[in-house]
Amino acid sequence: MNEVARWRVGTVPYLVAQPLTEGLDADPRVTLSAAPPARLGESLHAGELDVALASSVLALGDGALPLWTAGPVIASEDAIRSVLLLLRPGISSAADVRRWIADPDSRTGQALATVVLAEHGAGARRVDAPAADAFAAAEAEDADAVQIIGDPAIAAAQAHPDWTAIDLGSAWRALTGLPFVFAGWIGRPGSDPGAAAAPLQDAAARGLEARERMADAAAAAGEAPQEFLRRYLLEDLAYHLPEDVVRASLAEFARRLGRAGGVR
Repeated sequence: MNEVARWRVGTVPYLVAQPLTEGLDADPRVTLSAAPPARLGESLHAGELDVALASSVLALGDGALPLWTAGPVIASEDAIRSVLLLLRPGISSAADVRRWIADPDSRTGQALATVVLAEHGAGARRVDAPAADAFAAAEAEDADAVQIIGDPAIAAAQAHPDWTAIDLGSAWRALTGLPFVFAGWIGRPGSDPGAAAAPLQDAAARGLEARERMADAAAAAGEAPQEFLRRYLLEDLAYHLPEDVVRASLAEFARRLGRAGGVR
């Protein structure tokens, strides 16, 4: 009898990913690990993972990795609420940002912030700082904004209500009229991530049915109010988009990011 194939699969340690990875840790076809988006990209390029729920920007430019455009994605039609550019008190517009702190765990969020700021004519300089306390780094660097993703972004918006939140999903929609694809199933160089469709589709089928339970569990853990989390997982996030829409959104992202000097 042939041994069951085991896919080395990566994911991010955020609530947003749970509907696409439900049960993968117990699937005999999969070895699952979690890491921040920036680390997943490194692991894919190094061949340490076969496929990962990773940043869409990895599929753009030189050294682009293959993205399963027909598969589940992490996207938003408008606001996403967990990919934010937070403006310090006294700064009310992206056009006024001159220096901004980039989330070191982020890839697509950093790139999208670059696009949004460039489109607003900000001419802002990105400052890379440790993730430990982005707001302390903003003070130390005299920065006007903090870019932050995932569960930490949800927490930061609640903890710093005096900072103006620019939702980067909404900002993209306003610029382009398109949904934005933040992440998808991306393969290592030269691979076909769709080859792992069976376990990944099974996980999505389980997880999308369990979103209300996931939201309630996160609320019980104090991550955010229940109403917010239910809307986040069940309404704000789009886990399936038509393949032509995925391709069009990524192509527009590549075009605008290239214009902003962020991809080659």
